[in-house]
Amino acid sequence: QALARSMALLAFGLACVAHLAPHRSARPSVAVGHGSRCSAAATAAGAPDGGGGFRALLPSLPAAAAESLSARGIDTPTPIQAAALARIDAGESLLLHAETGSGKSLAFLLPALRHISPRSKLLLIAPTRELAVQLAAEASPLLPAGETVAILSVGSAPAPREVMAASVLACTSEAMAEQLAASGAVASSLDQALCDLRLVVLDEIDCLLPVEAFRGPRAERQRRAANRDAAPPPAEALLRRAIELCGSRELQVVAASATLSRASRNKLGRVLRADPLGRWYGNPPAVVRPAQLSSSDLSAVPRAVPPPASIRHSYVRLPLRTARFAHVGTVAHERAAA
Repeated sequence: QALARSMALLAFGLACVAHLAPHRSARPSVAVGHGSRCSAAATAAGAPDGGGGFRALLPSLPAAAAESLSARGIDTPTPIQAAALARIDAGESLLLHAETGSGKSLAFLLPALRHISPRSKLLLIAPTRELAVQLAAEASPLLPAGETVAILSVGSAPAPREVMAASVLACTSEAMAEQLAASGAVASSLDQALCDLRLVVLDEIDCLLPVEAFRGPRAERQRRAANRDAAPPPAEALLRRAIELCGSRELQVVAASATLSRASRNKLGRVLRADPLGRWYGNPPAVVRPAQLSSSDLSAVPRAVPPPASIRHSYVRLPLRTARFAHVGTVAHERAAA
């Protein structure tokens, strides 16, 4: 009986390989990562071809950034970049919704370059130290000579002069809140940095502005009680402080996530509506998705994840006896592992 189960599992595996092999050679190229190295894939998804590239969307792209992209072989915007670059460059506040590895980081970093300086900063807020360091490493080679990036995370606190001289400040919300709560030169320099902001980015907003889910007949009452009694997450407190201290009418807020939930969007909207200058009153950040999803209605999906356009669904029909043996073998293996 054990031999029969093993043979059934082997037959199932061979059937899957035989069925999927024809699709492998026909799989299209995927535009992933920071930018696309395959203009055909990006063009098919709605992005401009390599002849226009980033310059077509950002005519004011600094030469240093263009050279950095070219040196890394990034010559064509990905779909989310094609959808967002020009709008962020024009001063819009946006919510970027695209899968992991789609190039969201460059979608908000590149258009910020011509607006930022040591007196007009970019604040990158991340939920983890690793992501903050990654964003800083992504931004650093794009900056013109002489401009710097300061990192503020657990175990890394820049000197006040470094904060004031930096054009980009990458931080975790917890570390920033801890430094702001302390008195001293660092806290004063950070407050001054918040006054000098031009763009605030919340990367992985679902992690930065979490919302507890309630279900059942008393869900609405429980949600209101939680919103009233619970302390705001550090990222929310930091964002409120930033929009209160920064008096620039040009301040932008950009959020990005692969799982952009409706609850987090609503929470961000409530924070922005409390802006004392009313910069987002009646004009909340719009949701931007890749071109192939622009016609899809994902507003009713709580945590919609846009699938890559290259995903193909395949089905393998198995004889009933083979399927039964495969299921029994899987259950037996799981029980043995437990």
